[in-house]
Amino acid sequence: MNAEEAKQGASAPGERTMPPEPPHNFSWVAPQLAGMAMPRLPAHYQYLHENGIRHLVTLCERKPPYHDTCPGIQLHHIRIGDFCPPTLDQIKRFLQIVEEASTKKEGVGVHCLHGYGRTGTMLACYLVKAQKITGVDAIHEIRRLRQGSIETQEQEKAIIQFHHHIK
Repeated sequence: MNAEEAKQGASAPGERTMPPEPPHNFSWVAPQLAGMAMPRLPAHYQYLHENGIRHLVTLCERKPPYHDTCPGIQLHHIRIGDFCPPTLDQIKRFLQIVEEASTKKEGVGVHCLHGYGRTGTMLACYLVKAQKITGVDAIHEIRRLRQGSIETQEQEKAIIQFHHHIK
């Protein structure tokens, strides 16, 4: 292995690994909670792990590629159809994952395909519960933090209904 390969983190002669990089649309919405698009490269998982993410919540119907390349990140799969709202049980399951990780000081990343609709919906539900704000306020805050989030009226309605459920 030459010096250049060593800098690139090569694991075998001539083989290069990519440096860590965030998945598309990655951002923190709370100290240990981030939203993003689907991780698609091993370098994305490396970035997540290096930044304290120990739990990855997948909201897509399929698991993300290379999800098994980083054993330090536990995958949680909550299947929600594209552009669909989550059910109350799915919201509760997501919040339970976040709460359990938080007690261990472990970060959580959540994603759907592009990180807008389903991801934004779950993040807004988190804000409703964690910050004790209304569904409408949570929608505005997530859209401020993550432009383009929460794509359908059904997703907005799920957040507002969740707020009424926990009041």
